Amino acid sequence: MKLRHMFALVLVLGFFAACRSTADSVSNSEEVEGWRVEKELDVFYMRLAGRASKTAIDQDSPAMMRSTCVDATGLQAQDNIIRKMIGETIQAQSGTLDGQSTGVIINSVRGGLIKGSQIKECAATDKNRKFEECQCVHFVAGKGLKKKFELAVEAAAKK
Repeated sequence: MKLRHMFALVLVLGFFAACRSTADSVSNSEEVEGWRVEKELDVFYMRLAGRASKTAIDQDSPAMMRSTCVDATGLQAQDNIIRKMIGETIQAQSGTLDGQSTGVIINSVRGGLIKGSQIKECAATDKNRKFEECQCVHFVAGKGLKKKFELAVEAAAKK
């Protein structure tokens, strides 16, 4: 009887392992979104999805598909990371911001507090693994970045 239960458990675990999303191929299923402290720096990670250009897909060029897909995630990275950081900060402070205040924060930290994002890693998410679609983990980092960002959100909320 115990052997049957063990077999059933193995089957269930195998099923869940097979159902892992393709996004899990980025960071080996490690939870990568949000704040972390690494080497005395505050680091904020975010996954972003992208799609290769139509030209790259039409030409079936693996290098061009990878390049344009990764570039697509980079174009949206900085503002999306800032928006997610705002959301987490406001949620932690149990408050809300209107669209104008959110815009003020984005403009004040873009290029000042946050000068750009970096890519940690990328993975193809399309069924053929050709980078027609991909997901990349972008991040911003800085010493004391989390506290500085929280102060920027508080200042904008008071305006």
